[in-house]
Formats: sequence, C-alpha cells, structure tokens
Amino acid sequence: MRAKLLPCLAVTLALTLGASPALAQDEVSRRGSCSGGPSEWRLRVERESSTSLRVRFEIEHGEPDQVWQLFLSDNGTRIYAGSKVSDGGGEVGVRKLTTDRDGRDRVKATGVNLATGESCAGVIRY
Repeated sequence: MRAKLLPCLAVTLALTLGASPALAQDEVSRRGSCSGGPSEWRLRVERESSTSLRVRFEIEHGEPDQVWQLFLSDNGTRIYAGSKVSDGGGEVGVRKLTTDRDGRDRVKATGVNLATGESCAGVIRY
C-alpha cells in the first residue's frame, strides 16, 4: 500500500510545484465590447516591480476626435480620472502606475464618450 502511495504523492507534488509560477502571472489582460457602439476596450495589468503594477486601459474602434472621460481604480482607490480625446483612428487610452496593494488587487476601468454616451468597463483581479 505504501509503495503505491509514494508515486501518487510525487506526481501530486510535481504538479503543484509546476503550477505555482502560472499563478503568479506577470500580465493579465481582458477585452470586451462597449455599449451602443463599435468601440472595444482592453484592460491590462502587469507587474512593474515588487511593489508596483502598471495598468493600461485602451478603447479602440471609436469615432475620432471624441472626448472620453476615463477612470481607473485599484481596490476601490481612484488612481486616475481625466478626459482624453480619441486620436484620428478613434483610439484613446491611459497608462498608470499604482502600488501593489496587500492581497489580490481588483483593478477597474471605465470610459464614457461624452458626445455619444457610449460606455466601456472592465475589471481584472490580479
């Protein structure tokens, strides 16, 4: 009985140790559609250093020269709020460094087109 248990324990240990690096991903990315329009959003969170994260929120395929109100938060703390104008290709975005907070970070991004009311929102747990 003991001879059968050791190989099973060894395989379980190898699978657990082999999976550990995958849990500590350097970058997580999500995409989605925006409401009522052709725009799509992309939210990315990646490790910048042992104490900070880089957050990128981009809206693509929108109308050019439109004003967007953009917001970013990390665990409910606002890390960015501002207005930006989409470029000639209809893209707008923001990049921001934030402190890597204790536990799992919940990064939320939202964007609202002030002319059309179109909205985009995404969340990543990092």
